[in-house]
Amino acid sequence: MSDENNLKEPVKEEKQEKPFQKGWKSFVDGIKGGFENFQQSLEEQSKKNKDFWEENKEKANKFFKDTKKDWENKLKELNAEMEKGRLETKEQWDVHTKKVKQEINNWQEKTRQDWNDGFKIIRRGFFKAYFWALLLILPIVIIILIIAALVNWVLP
Repeated sequence: MSDENNLKEPVKEEKQEKPFQKGWKSFVDGIKGGFENFQQSLEEQSKKNKDFWEENKEKANKFFKDTKKDWENKLKELNAEMEKGRLETKEQWDVHTKKVKQEINNWQEKTRQDWNDGFKIIRRGFFKAYFWALLLILPIVIIILIIAALVNWVLP
């Protein structure tokens, strides 16, 4: 009989629980579940960003290796041209220096463009990550603000 009394007592306690406490408890449980979902999605997004970073790291290393190789080739070509023949007149010297300057400017412009394209890709990946984080955080903030307004309205 004491077992039956023990079983009936928790039922009475649950019925006596206040609606505000019950609501608050369900709200807190909902926030915990939402936070766990948010945390999981952030972990997934971080993993994707890490993979993206590794992918771009290889591209950046390739870019620098190619740039170094291009620069070394240009220097070899220029040195070979210098050794090949001496420039005899001032006009030839001016034409040659203009050609060298133009090649260097073209190389710099190509390098600058490649660099900017790489950063655009990286920035686009980070903006996606920020956008998804904002989309995941915004509903939680709205719910918290609504709850705070309701609590202030209910409790003067």
